[in-house]
Amino acid sequence: MIDEPTPVVSDSFQQAWAKVVKLLAQKDWETRNLMVQIKNTQTFDDGLHVRFDGFCRRVEILGPRHVAYTIFPHEAYAKAKTAERLFRAYNRSNGLYERLQRRYRNHSSWGTYFRRMTQYDGGGKPVNQLENIIKALNTRANVNKAALTIVIQRPGGETIRPLGGPCLNYLAVQAERDGQTTLGLLAVYRNHDFLQKAYGNYWGLCNLLGFLANETGTVAGPVTCISSHAYVENHKLALKAFVEAL
Repeated sequence: MIDEPTPVVSDSFQQAWAKVVKLLAQKDWETRNLMVQIKNTQTFDDGLHVRFDGFCRRVEILGPRHVAYTIFPHEAYAKAKTAERLFRAYNRSNGLYERLQRRYRNHSSWGTYFRRMTQYDGGGKPVNQLENIIKALNTRANVNKAALTIVIQRPGGETIRPLGGPCLNYLAVQAERDGQTTLGLLAVYRNHDFLQKAYGNYWGLCNLLGFLANETGTVAGPVTCISSHAYVENHKLALKAFVEAL
């Protein structure tokens, strides 16, 4: 039976992730139609992060920084200081994208989410979807009803692949102007692994929204994430013990 939508609202992405893990533990580690909202995307608990990073090393999975970087390379942005410089540093020949692909070639055959956002190849000239959205937000007088969307998957094989393709399908940038403009971000995942990916995914989405707000002079609002299928497959007892000890 398909689950009814399960709403989870938290102040930080770390709290949201921990809540969902506890929820999954009660649901035999699997649910559908999970809806999570992260209200304060800039809240970050350093102590919890250090503990989770250590947990990832102990169970030998990718750390959260690598996962978050596939969505938004926050350290590279801090160094580049502008969107234009970041896009160039990431996508140029032998740039950050190519170096990361060589280092982690066993973890992704299709690329990264940030690459799809900034150099989407739909069969013609690659499109920088993030650049287009930043320009629209900076130049249009009325953005409240704008369809500011980012496509990740390519039509065809990626949309029916059970494993190995992009799990993040789609992003929508939401803008509300009431004196000042507030941005929100809506993300839709087809599959969401809450052991190996969701913590880093949430972190990356929060960093991405902060980047968009910074580049457009707006306020970062909430991140809302819909997971069609949320699950934990491995290290269930260890993960349960970890979140219960927080």
